[in-house]
Amino acid sequence: MHFLWLFFLRKRQFSILLMVVLIALGTYSVFVIPKESAPEVIIPIGIVTTIYPGASSSEIEELITNKLEDAIENVDDLVNLTSTSRDGMSSIIAEFNAKADIDKSIQNLKDAVDRGKSDLPTDANDPVVTEVNFADQPILMLGVSANLSPVAFTELGEKLEDEFSSVSGVSNVIVSGTRTRIVQVIVKNELLRLYNLGINNITTALAQSDASLPVGTISTAGIEYAVRFEGKVSDISDIENLPIGSKSGATVYLRDVATVNYAVDKQSTISRVSVESSPAETSMTLSIYKKSGLDVTTVTDAVFMKLAELQSEDGLLQDSQVLTVFDQGKQVRKDLNKLIKVGFETVFLVVLCLLLTIGWRESLVAALSIPLSFVIAFIGLYLSGNTINFISLFSLILAVGILVDSGIVVTEAIHTRVRKFGDVNKAAIEAIREYAWPLIGGTMTSVAVFAPLFFLSGIVGKFIASIPFTIIFVLSASIFVALGMVPLIAIYLTNNTHSNRFEEMQERYTLKIQLWYREKLITFLKNRFQQNILIWGLALALIISFFLPVSGMLKVIFFPPDNADYVFVELETKQGTPVTQTDLFIRTVEEILYDKDCIESFTSTVGSGSFFTGSTDSGGKFGNITINLRPESTLSSAEIAKELRDLFSEIKDVTISVSEQQSGPPTGAPVFIKFIGEDLDSLLIVSDRAEKILSEIDGARDIVSSTKSNATEFVLTVDKAKASALGVSPTAVGALLRSAVFGINATTISRSGQDIDVVVKLQVDKASTDFSATPEITLEALRNLEVTSFSGTNVPLSSVISESLAPANASINHEDKKRIVSVSAYTEDKVVAGDIVAEFKKHQNELELPNSVAISYGGETEDVNETFTEMFLALIVGLMLMLGILVLSFNSIRYSLYLLLAVPYSLIGVFFGLAVTGLALSFTSLLGVIALSGVIINHAIILLDSLITHKASTTGSTTLIEQVADAAVSRLRPIVLTTITTVVGMIPLSHISGFWSPLAYAIMFGLSFAMILTLVLVPTLFYRAEKKKEVKLNKIS
Repeated sequence: MHFLWLFFLRKRQFSILLMVVLIALGTYSVFVIPKESAPEVIIPIGIVTTIYPGASSSEIEELITNKLEDAIENVDDLVNLTSTSRDGMSSIIAEFNAKADIDKSIQNLKDAVDRGKSDLPTDANDPVVTEVNFADQPILMLGVSANLSPVAFTELGEKLEDEFSSVSGVSNVIVSGTRTRIVQVIVKNELLRLYNLGINNITTALAQSDASLPVGTISTAGIEYAVRFEGKVSDISDIENLPIGSKSGATVYLRDVATVNYAVDKQSTISRVSVESSPAETSMTLSIYKKSGLDVTTVTDAVFMKLAELQSEDGLLQDSQVLTVFDQGKQVRKDLNKLIKVGFETVFLVVLCLLLTIGWRESLVAALSIPLSFVIAFIGLYLSGNTINFISLFSLILAVGILVDSGIVVTEAIHTRVRKFGDVNKAAIEAIREYAWPLIGGTMTSVAVFAPLFFLSGIVGKFIASIPFTIIFVLSASIFVALGMVPLIAIYLTNNTHSNRFEEMQERYTLKIQLWYREKLITFLKNRFQQNILIWGLALALIISFFLPVSGMLKVIFFPPDNADYVFVELETKQGTPVTQTDLFIRTVEEILYDKDCIESFTSTVGSGSFFTGSTDSGGKFGNITINLRPESTLSSAEIAKELRDLFSEIKDVTISVSEQQSGPPTGAPVFIKFIGEDLDSLLIVSDRAEKILSEIDGARDIVSSTKSNATEFVLTVDKAKASALGVSPTAVGALLRSAVFGINATTISRSGQDIDVVVKLQVDKASTDFSATPEITLEALRNLEVTSFSGTNVPLSSVISESLAPANASINHEDKKRIVSVSAYTEDKVVAGDIVAEFKKHQNELELPNSVAISYGGETEDVNETFTEMFLALIVGLMLMLGILVLSFNSIRYSLYLLLAVPYSLIGVFFGLAVTGLALSFTSLLGVIALSGVIINHAIILLDSLITHKASTTGSTTLIEQVADAAVSRLRPIVLTTITTVVGMIPLSHISGFWSPLAYAIMFGLSFAMILTLVLVPTLFYRAEKKKEVKLNKIS
């Protein structure tokens, strides 16, 4: 393949033109490639959500969840089925085989749901099927406050939703903090009794009145006309004038028994905004989502342009205050600027190292290989459909330390040969001929070790898919630049003469180091006892290093914590707590936040969990606060979160959790213990015991049981015998009770392009006329209601119903149609989930598990075990691919295995280095080990190639030891240079982010240790193997 690289040297004008074209295409790709905060991780999971307002969790389980699970369980490629039934909502998660076609699987799921929804209650909302995309979080959150009435505020929210939805690239806009517009039908019970009518008469009349459909065509005078039946209710007057029955031959209209008017629904969410510790103002929160695959910065810019237009004179928001709560576009730009800054720092450090060792011209040549490799790699990233996100950004930073190796080796080789031949052209040709194959082989081994990462399963595998993409593109670009472009650049920038005193001094010191190394290596190779100590000592050190994580001296976690810009507070009160009561707890939390100088602003929402923690909770007992931290704060986000937890712990009768913005994929609680069985009472008892055990373990915090909010409910039962005797239908009783307590959605009307529910509500309290302000209803009031019998007589409910108290479950969870209860916990700072789980297992016998209940451990422990196992398997597969490439290169299994030994031995440096610095072994540090493997093998290939070539070409009286020492000395400078530049190049990455610093330290410690292995162990093993061959030949001769 030498002819290809020599072609670029001979056809210099063409090579320069090609370089210019690639730079132009790469620069274009940098600007047009989509940019986002996190990778768009679409996994084969579908969620079926069904809303049934007013139903308890047990009713949801029986009437919704069980029936839909029966319909879904036989869908093709389904591997796991879980569900949660809570008050008013059923949520079913269908997980499909990782290899399944997600679009086909979702369609099959929709078809199954369509078949099953005919068995659901008629007044339940239709099930909604959505696919999971972990990047499907708001890219922008705006808080809007205005001095308007509730109805006007709601109308403003609807108009803003329409305005922002029309912005190019916006997929969805969710408004919280406003109340839903409705048409309320307040039915007077005494008038119903007067006309011998029931609630069913009203709801049936409303439902049947809303009918519009095409009838067909008729022919008149030879001309066909389409006929359409129009029976749709379109206005309040249509509802008021709706016939609902008759009495004494006279028609009874709805207006005769009810008051109809436009209103707003009960307050289900409350939102407030506080800036610079000012008192929180009532607001609405607009959560804006982007379409998949689009550039987040472009979409946020378009939204801000629309916002400026709305805030202008005569705009919708001219008299409103707007706060940007969350801006993902700003965050992406911040990450990009961080990348550029770190990239420049890395290049500067690399150039400085080269300047001090081989001269300013050579350092400039090697430094130019970095941006050239990047822009060429961006072409591949853009054409392959990748995006720029925080994973690919840091992959690029990681690649800086790796890609510069090839450029340095070629530059150093040209530098050395210029001094030897005095001709830069000849030096470039000889450098290519000597180093092309070793560098290509080394690059291929690096590619081989990253390629298996494509096959990591689950969320993590998809989350990091851009890492192998990015590294492989950059490595491929770097070898092309190193062999095709660097020699050409060197010819133009390198001088044939070396009269510079500084460069002469560099060469003198280099020679001294080479002579020292040669002398020490020869002495070592002559001493077999020292060699044995090295070999057996390394084996022992490797065993000890593996003992570090097992013993706990080296902590093991999934994703390392990182300093964040946001802190999220989630609050949950007791089951049945109304929004207004939960709001009082939120206000208590806000009072604490006002006094914190580290907080720039915050947005409170009552009625739901936080989008950013992956919560799907909604209801009056939930609340959340998104806190923006000051960038200049001296406290880290972890310290602020801990301080807030301590302060919030004094608030009683409420569960408050504080979490930070995650850098990795969503993983949930680090500790997750699950109990599976059919007997709910047994599950509840076991979960209570587990919660108590966890609470006594040091380092566990925010312990939550899925049954923690269980409460008590009234159960009203119809005496069927009495009801039958009195001519009362249980259906009529149920409709009457629902209309009195919650209200019945009878139909919808359209107003200003919006569908508005028509809600029928029985006026239990005669003094009340506002549906949204209906006072609390007592059991006594319900007993006094009267239901109309089949004969038209009024029957008191107290004569046909009885009431009792029963425990009520806040939520009922299923896994594969079996009931489950879970207990979860988060960990204190510097405590890992594995330690807590290990301590819990010591007390597992205290659970007194019945035979009908099984236990399993999930959370971070399960994720760590699964992912780390896959990572090690990926490393082993990578090593096998490396072995194939090495055997192909050297035609020797023995020598190839010698080189591969450096990879596991490098773990000695990694594990001991992490333990000494107090860092944990994490997912990112394992990525560092994989990256490290490629660099180590690259160095070893260069050295072994020199050992083999030097031995084959050496003639005369030189001994084997001298041949080995001379060959090793010839590769000393490129190996030391590439090691130093890679280690130094990792320094900026080690300080840029707590999430990525373990990766940088793993490479720094591992590569520093591996350099000694490469320069000592590889020559030693080669010498011993060749010595054995000599002894055998001597015996034969």
